[in-house]
Amino acid sequence: MWLSPGCSKSKDRWTVDDLGGTLRRARQAAGLSLAGMAKRTGFSRSYLGNAETGERAVTPALIRAYQKVVGDDLNRRELLIGAVSTLVAGGVPDEASDIAASVRAERYHVLASAQTSHAVDKTIAALVARDTPSLAALTKWAQKGKPVLRVNASGILAKIGSPVLDGQVARQLVADVEVRELYLTAVVSRVLGLPWEDAGHLVRSGSPLAEQRQLDALTAEVTNATDAGARWCSIVLLARTRPEASAVVDHALAGALKTETSSEHLRAIGYTLAGLDPTAV
Repeated sequence: MWLSPGCSKSKDRWTVDDLGGTLRRARQAAGLSLAGMAKRTGFSRSYLGNAETGERAVTPALIRAYQKVVGDDLNRRELLIGAVSTLVAGGVPDEASDIAASVRAERYHVLASAQTSHAVDKTIAALVARDTPSLAALTKWAQKGKPVLRVNASGILAKIGSPVLDGQVARQLVADVEVRELYLTAVVSRVLGLPWEDAGHLVRSGSPLAEQRQLDALTAEVTNATDAGARWCSIVLLARTRPEASAVVDHALAGALKTETSSEHLRAIGYTLAGLDPTAV
């Protein structure tokens, strides 16, 4: 059980306001000063001090940096795992923590059992982002095994925040039709707020988006910095709608060109702007 820093045991939950104190306690438990933590993480001493006192927002990158420094001590790492979970998903998702542990142990069975959610994938990605063996295992699973394992592994890799992995996920979505359909369905369901079956029907139909609110949601998703898979899927869905709404789609994709760092995504955008099928990249 992870106890809420500064809260009663009955709550058993962190709030975002507690994250700075959690970082401080983990640092102190590791026997490090602010200066020592700054030297090891690459962040300035003043930045860390402000984050620990709540004067500056705590980010997943900062929590991952603390995780790397505190090492394998279970108690200190549990503090930070809970902090990542709170920041990303608004609580402490035991499912994500358990799956992250199985990934680090290179056990794939949990990921092969059911498709994970966007929030769970984000939390797992934050927990394994700096663990090279975990990333290697996810890369292997994204290419072999049951479709649900492949899409789950791809979904986690898509949220690591690496241009190289972003491109790898895009290539997987182009080549793997089963994973593409599952990922597209998940994006449509989450972004457009559709039930899973309705989302799957829209994906399989190949139809353009029918409502302005749907178009607005996907033009925003095409620059989602936290999910490379969702960005690629949004490009595909916008490509379907471009014949009916070329001005809106072209404006959104032109904006995405300014921020996109993955060459595979840039190629998909180029294909779409040229009136070609981005899944044929």
